[in-house]
Amino acid sequence: MIEFTRAELTHFAVHIVGNNGLGEEMVLSENLFEAKDDFIKETLFRYFTGPFKTDIYYQFKKTHDINLNPVMEVCEEMFSSPKSFLKQSQKAAKHLFKQSTHPKIKGGEFYVAYFKDVLVDAELCDAVGFFKSENKETFLKVFEQNGNVDIACENGIDINKLDKGCLVYNLDSKKGYKMSVIDTNNRNAEIAMYWELDFLNAELKANAYFHTMNFMEASRGFCEEILVESNNVAKQDQMMMLNKATGYFKERDQFKMKDFEKEVLEQPELISAFRDYKKDFNNRFDLTDIEEFEVSPTAVKKNQKYMKSVVKLDKNFHIYIHGRHDYVERGYDEENGLKFYKLYYVNETS
Repeated sequence: MIEFTRAELTHFAVHIVGNNGLGEEMVLSENLFEAKDDFIKETLFRYFTGPFKTDIYYQFKKTHDINLNPVMEVCEEMFSSPKSFLKQSQKAAKHLFKQSTHPKIKGGEFYVAYFKDVLVDAELCDAVGFFKSENKETFLKVFEQNGNVDIACENGIDINKLDKGCLVYNLDSKKGYKMSVIDTNNRNAEIAMYWELDFLNAELKANAYFHTMNFMEASRGFCEEILVESNNVAKQDQMMMLNKATGYFKERDQFKMKDFEKEVLEQPELISAFRDYKKDFNNRFDLTDIEEFEVSPTAVKKNQKYMKSVVKLDKNFHIYIHGRHDYVERGYDEENGLKFYKLYYVNETS
């Protein structure tokens, strides 16, 4: 959990970083930004820190040469020598400009900030923030002038919609630091990793969220790739297994492989098949096998939408199965030459 109740914004610089590939310009500020009043400073503080509320943490990727990770190098310099803040913020802006070559990457304002006394999972630390605003909104400005009320339109930044952001906490420095990353404009597959990989060179930290996400994805993959009709597994049995796996994570604070095998997989042949699949899954994504870990509610909630038990019948029907798979029968009508599902129920609701 991240708390900013004691935090203070002590250093702040803003630069303009256009799209290098499209010939847009980069403008580097030669001085730190000084807020004209407390309201501006408080507004910026809220704009930068508001979105960071989850337990999803990242770290800089490990490299044999620190020069291959410019943002990590910038953070190390800032933490060790705050006086170098402006120079290092310019260095970060130049690195971002260098990575901004794809024609679909939007230019915008690039902010670098230094925070003191941020509370991260009960640890007090300093943090360096990198933020980028790419989208402008139209606002109505209503004002009184010469006895009349007038209205004007202005373009500006919505302080409730941070486009891109990253907070690097001065924790776990030997393991690539502890980071939080925000990117609300990553839906375009061509530039989805521009902020996270090209600029930050970051990866998920191996914590509760990381382990829960990976194991739930492995469970879903096992159901969709192994428990299929070509392996003589009926669709409702696949759905039942998917439901049981999801239910296991929803009901527990701690994952234990032996419990998962006993309560979800149950049958020795399924346990063996899942272990083989999980081994291949780990090799495919370069993961370490782990038998016990804390379950992350954030990961469970995020993964739930991908683990829905839905039977799709041609283009006409979708059957959502939430439980009681023994109330579902599947068969074949020889007279009509069509497959069918038969559902049993107690009460009908509208």
